[in-house]
Amino acid sequence: MLQARIRIDGREHFVPPEFDAEALMQTITNQVRTGGGFVEIMRTPDRALSVLVSPGMSLSIELVDVDDEASPDGESERTAAVQSWVDSFEML
Repeated sequence: MLQARIRIDGREHFVPPEFDAEALMQTITNQVRTGGGFVEIMRTPDRALSVLVSPGMSLSIELVDVDDEASPDGESERTAAVQSWVDSFEML
């Protein structure tokens, strides 16, 4: 399964697996080509993340192949990521 992470001005956010990363990249590209504006990155029942994109800003989307199998403690990686989809995390 591919897990998308979006990096915006040095902060990373998980993108839920049900979101189409290719469509998100196209939406961002189109918005930048028109001079910029807000793009909704994701929406969950309790939160939404929108980003003001403009020419020259730093934004990247990384697709990582993650294993869907359970970890040794019985919790899947996907379940662990659910809690942090909208929350940013700092890279070590």
